Amino acid sequence: MKTENGNVVLGYTSDSVLMLDCDLKRKVEVIEFGKEYTLFHDLGSILTIETSKSTQLDLFGNLLGNYAIIFGKILRWEEIRWHIAECYRLGMINKAFTALREFGSITIRVNAKNNRIPAPEIVYYFPNGDDKGVKGFLDHWKMCKDLGT
Repeated sequence: MKTENGNVVLGYTSDSVLMLDCDLKRKVEVIEFGKEYTLFHDLGSILTIETSKSTQLDLFGNLLGNYAIIFGKILRWEEIRWHIAECYRLGMINKAFTALREFGSITIRVNAKNNRIPAPEIVYYFPNGDDKGVKGFLDHWKMCKDLGT
């Protein structure tokens, strides 16, 4: 869906699914965090996607990327706000992402962006019971892919 000035950016928005935007992190770090966090807090299955590549390296020369974690368990917005604050405290999300707590929903991009950044790519799925949130995201993601966005 291109326009004269670029393309339309589509996203999956929810006020009941915990989704974290983990920018400039190592893939293994994001995957391990997601698994441990969902097990500790009983948040169901997780889907980890790479939202965009990065050319930045950490102090050890490891390539960093931009990732999102989508959790399976349906939550109340108050619980999501608490988890966002906790994940910020644990260093997995940045300060800008915490501002979403005030808006009442979270959006994760599902298509390419400005012909420079490809659509997000699934990098890991951890089956852990409840997968309603993951399934909702994947249904929307697939619909957008089928539409050719």
